[in-house]
Amino acid sequence: MNSNYKDSMDILNRQQRKMDAISYIFNQGKTDKKNQHTLNKILEQNRAAGRDCYLPSGMADGISEGKWVKGTISPAMLDMINFEYDNCREFEDSFLIGGMEFAKSQIPSVSQDRALEIKAENNRLVLEEGKYYKFTDGNGKTHVLTCGKYHLTNPYSDNCRGIVDETGYCIGKFWSILSQDATYMALYYSHEEERQLLNNAGITEGFFTIQLGSRKQEYYYSNGNAGVSVAKWHYDDTYDMYMRGGGILSAYEVGSVFKIGGKEYVLSEEKRLDIPYGADIYDVEYPPKTCRVPGWH
Repeated sequence: MNSNYKDSMDILNRQQRKMDAISYIFNQGKTDKKNQHTLNKILEQNRAAGRDCYLPSGMADGISEGKWVKGTISPAMLDMINFEYDNCREFEDSFLIGGMEFAKSQIPSVSQDRALEIKAENNRLVLEEGKYYKFTDGNGKTHVLTCGKYHLTNPYSDNCRGIVDETGYCIGKFWSILSQDATYMALYYSHEEERQLLNNAGITEGFFTIQLGSRKQEYYYSNGNAGVSVAKWHYDDTYDMYMRGGGILSAYEVGSVFKIGGKEYVLSEEKRLDIPYGADIYDVEYPPKTCRVPGWH
């Protein structure tokens, strides 16, 4: 974990303990002058540091009662909402973070400058847990997403403000599905949409890897009839069938010509095809069958 981020979290945790102490004082009904002085001191420290602080109505007399104190939510606090939610306390209209309570309406958008591009290198896309990512759609609008352990999705800090980003949700869902199992991808995205998203991320035809949080999968980007993102294990099994010979190849005469990935391959006497590993074996033009194989129709 980044050392600056860890230091920010330590500060917020100390502030949270202070707020817990304040809550305890008033839950016990003890509002003497000593406790009042302690509260004033804490509030003055927060104000001097430019932090927001809020005390619910009835919690204290004469101390910013029921009012939001001017200040800003820091990037570290925004990160806690999006990545360390268990360390926050959420109420109907506010969040309690590090001893300070903020109205949800005060929560800012995640700065695009803090987000990384969704871009692959050498057909390998890595989306790291605890980081922000961005992409720009066809209309020129930039969307920011958060990467968790298993999902890429809209920032929760936006959701709690009532901001609905359907485009961002759909893009995040695409990469989340791909990092787990693309078998049923066609139920949610057309082949054209799938190719566009892969291309936009810099993924080209052939083998590619997607790693999102703790999940990692390998695929083959195909232009054939088996789908766009074909699991690598499926490619390997199909490739072995062609190289091993027999099976469906037994239905063709020796010398039959198969066009695979735009190139021609001749069926050998062993009824096998000598295809280079990595060729698009799903982009196939078959020759006419000349005989029948038992069990095949």
